[in-house]
Amino acid sequence: MESELKYIKQTTNKICYMILPQGIREDLDNGLEKLADKHCVSIVVIEDVNWNDDLTPWPAEGVFKKAKPFGGQAGVFLDKLTRDIIPEAEKHLDIEKPERTILGVSLSGLFVVWSAFNTDAFTNIISISGSLWYDGFVDWTKKNTPSPSIKKVCMLLGEKEKLAKDKRMATVEECTHAADDILREKTSASIVFELVEGTHFSPIMPRLERVFEVVYGKPT
Repeated sequence: MESELKYIKQTTNKICYMILPQGIREDLDNGLEKLADKHCVSIVVIEDVNWNDDLTPWPAEGVFKKAKPFGGQAGVFLDKLTRDIIPEAEKHLDIEKPERTILGVSLSGLFVVWSAFNTDAFTNIISISGSLWYDGFVDWTKKNTPSPSIKKVCMLLGEKEKLAKDKRMATVEECTHAADDILREKTSASIVFELVEGTHFSPIMPRLERVFEVVYGKPT
């Protein structure tokens, strides 16, 4: 069965897979077109994602009152991504020898950092407001080794995210700093971690523009 994918095609081998929160996808359509054109990067937006289950590496309690627990099915989703979604997308776009980037926001930002330790499929990792506060995640990264295929990592976090009312989420800045240190210690990748203006992935468009500049460079 084919996946639900949105394609923005360019004529290079650079391709960015994006897993975006549903609430911002429609608002970004025009912005993503401009980003793709500016940096000459094909973009694939992956839309058929069970947010709380597919993007979390192991089960954990939900963060809000009466919230469903997280399902911890990231391993299953990563297998679908590498076995089905990526081949389908690159066949559709007619891309050979791709330079793959994976970009996530919030829980998908957690997923993409976790994926750096679990697959050789990607060259670049982009995490915007990644939920690196997730239970046990930092300790897990200390015990595991990132893929040597990773060349660039870019993580952005809003300056106000540490002010979250939920105690777990309020540790996000501390945890992202810790993950940054671990990645620098364990890889030879170029790593950028920046605190930027705003709250949890808002404003989003300036952050997308910034991470594309970090990973792909400023267009001449």
